[in-house]
Amino acid sequence: MIDKIRSLNVLQTLFLGALYTLALALPIAEALKQFSIIIIILLGIHLIFKKELKLEENILIYSATGFVILSLFSAFLAINSSVALKGCIDIFKIIMIFLIIQNISLKQWQVILFTKILFLSMSMALFYGLYGLYFYSGHSSLELHSIGPVNHSTLYLLLIFTIALSYYFSLEASKIHVILLLFIIFSSLAGICFSDHQAIILSTLSVVLLLFIVNKQYLYYRKLAIFICLIFMLLSMSEYTLLTFEFSLPDNIWDSMRIWGEYNIFFGIGIDNLQNIHANTYITYLLERGLYGIGLYFVFICALFAALLTQYQHSKSPLITAALLIWFINFIMSGFYTTFHDENGLLMALIWGLALNKYTLKSTET
Repeated sequence: MIDKIRSLNVLQTLFLGALYTLALALPIAEALKQFSIIIIILLGIHLIFKKELKLEENILIYSATGFVILSLFSAFLAINSSVALKGCIDIFKIIMIFLIIQNISLKQWQVILFTKILFLSMSMALFYGLYGLYFYSGHSSLELHSIGPVNHSTLYLLLIFTIALSYYFSLEASKIHVILLLFIIFSSLAGICFSDHQAIILSTLSVVLLLFIVNKQYLYYRKLAIFICLIFMLLSMSEYTLLTFEFSLPDNIWDSMRIWGEYNIFFGIGIDNLQNIHANTYITYLLERGLYGIGLYFVFICALFAALLTQYQHSKSPLITAALLIWFINFIMSGFYTTFHDENGLLMALIWGLALNKYTLKSTET
């Protein structure tokens, strides 16, 4: 019995170490990030087989695992199966991280520490990105080191901004130092302003306004919300103003639609088999995974929203508020970019998993 407890403590320590390392490496170090993900997934699978980590059987779990299985099945039927199978690894990692984080035993202080490390890593990545933008001629736009293109990097900043603002608007702001929260809020806001991406700018304003509505009983936060909105709107006035905002599809999307219709409308043409097309999440999932794939994805995100809403009714913690807002961001931004993949998908999975973690919720209530 003692040996079993010691073994469990070692595994938990190893898991927490990998989780904190992932938070630090997410926007900074690719190799360290991948190593942390592998450790978390291997430990999670080990605990599942040992029956020390139990996954609740519900529509959210079924749709998440079904989405992974269908993506894999679609890859075998793809135009280029080898490319599609490699693409399956990304969604497998994201869903596994979500399922493990959602069901593993965590304490509130461990989640707070994870959040602080997440803020620290964003700050380091942002300053490094600004340094590259101003001192390297090859950098024409702000990019975070391990995130990639400017729209992906800016979306990452928006997600961190949402988490920090949710904590600052809550009564739990003291758990994460207020000065740190303000620093993260305004530094990530400044980074977003460098992007000139209208969809992300609108999403940022929407997040602020939603939090303003949710926390309307706090007059101090009302003033803060209005102040941030005004400052952000002033800083966002550039050649890409909100008045010129428009939605458009890639010119060659219709060729891909034709190939999809001729090849396999139910299972798609395979992950990453869209050539030279930067479509949004919904179109990408429809063409790559077919009608079954996009259908399962919608079941997953709807079930996720219902679960988050139920959790919010039990505990209006800032993390759950942030998770709901991140769901909203993903839902809206998916109409403009591919959002639920790579580092942004991992960050969403981490926050959603932590928000739905029943052990964290219990520690918050007690």
